[in-house]
Amino acid sequence: MPADSSTSPAVAPGLLVALTGAPGSSKTRLLAELAARRLARGQRVEGVLALAGRRRAPGRGADEYWLRLIGSDQEAIWAVRDESLDPPYRFEPEAERKLHAWAGRLRAESPAPLLVLDEFGKFELQGKGLMPIWPTLAAAAPQIVVIAVREGLVEAIEGAIGRRFDLQVDASAPDAIEQLQRACEDFGEWTRIGLFGAASGSLELTIGSALHAAKVPLGGLAMASLQSAMMVFAGSGLAQPGRVVWVPFVSGGLKALSPAGSRVRPMIAIIVQGLLFGSSVQVLGWNPAALALGGALVGAWAALQGLFLQYLLMGDELVRAYDTTVLWLAQHWQITVPGLPWLLGAWTLVHAVVAAGVTLTAWRLREPPASLQRVIDREEHQAGRPAPARPRRLRELAQWQFWLPLAMVAGILALSGGTWEEIAWLGLRFVAVGLVLMALVSILRPARWAEQLRQRGWWGPAVAFASAVRRRPGGQ
Repeated sequence: MPADSSTSPAVAPGLLVALTGAPGSSKTRLLAELAARRLARGQRVEGVLALAGRRRAPGRGADEYWLRLIGSDQEAIWAVRDESLDPPYRFEPEAERKLHAWAGRLRAESPAPLLVLDEFGKFELQGKGLMPIWPTLAAAAPQIVVIAVREGLVEAIEGAIGRRFDLQVDASAPDAIEQLQRACEDFGEWTRIGLFGAASGSLELTIGSALHAAKVPLGGLAMASLQSAMMVFAGSGLAQPGRVVWVPFVSGGLKALSPAGSRVRPMIAIIVQGLLFGSSVQVLGWNPAALALGGALVGAWAALQGLFLQYLLMGDELVRAYDTTVLWLAQHWQITVPGLPWLLGAWTLVHAVVAAGVTLTAWRLREPPASLQRVIDREEHQAGRPAPARPRRLRELAQWQFWLPLAMVAGILALSGGTWEEIAWLGLRFVAVGLVLMALVSILRPARWAEQLRQRGWWGPAVAFASAVRRRPGGQ
């Protein structure tokens, strides 16, 4: 039974492209040209081309097809027209044997960057033609697969292979080859974003968790500056640098897999950092001014995000508790404490200046320092490592750090004459908002994000998420 592409897990490859058209619409020529262009760049290409013989009429299948295996240059007669059959072709056993041997070799080797298949049509829907080797090819996990698909059969082929096409290109389009070439280039960019997002997530899960556990002063500023620098390093190699906005989304998504430590606050912080930095780049372009502004915004958010989250949890009672403490210190200890706006302004300015400086330093370096490069290289080779333990959804409710701000504010309100009813409503709001945030974090798993993005046609970000998740099987 064909797989339901809407519910079955996505199978390899990372990017699946359909080149559609009627018989004689140059699908084979386009596949051959795409393969030639990638080979000219020194990239490995594997695939099957069905070379057509004589056609008796336009739009009609050829009298025979020859099979050519890209990469091995093997050729064999593949299918011969036989009007007694439906569809009217019979396949040669020797060519089928060569196909299976070739598919088995691909599975035993490292993943191919590009695989082209010519073509999927009525035979494949009957389980014939290239369909018998498709499971083996999918198991080989090629990075990009471009399949020539007979016109009008796209949905049926998707059901047969158990995976929706990420992109469809009409072979009759004047820029069809440019679309295919651009898809290959974009795949490389999105894979790079996934790699840097995974490396940033790794830093959050190691250095970030260590700083948090040790209560290191300004640890949040250090991690925010590091994330901003990683976005600069990621964007320096992109044709469209604005795509770096997705690096923190990947990093924040991977934070959901953290088996220890807080997840709600870091995930919110990381994702907002990406939005602020990405917005600066999108509006002003990729230049020092935009990067400095993006870094400053990231630093400012690092200074304010803790207060923002606590205000979300406790509302105006948080400000009331601060004002009460300031007045008490002035009356009893003759200590003058700056007003909240001044204190926040100075704190935010320090964070913004430091983060902007780190960001500009990264822009001048262009490439990560050796220590960061080792983290990135390690991520690039960690696919298939053991999965981390799945975090418990309500784990943070058992941490005293979660309850400390509520206890402090409630205590101040009680000592300053607040009613028990006010304190009870404060506690109820705190718990309710906290549970909502934790529930959102629990359902936002990176693997789910990747599939949802892919279904909505955002194959690029889906590739970034999927490439990062493959390095952490626990994200499934």
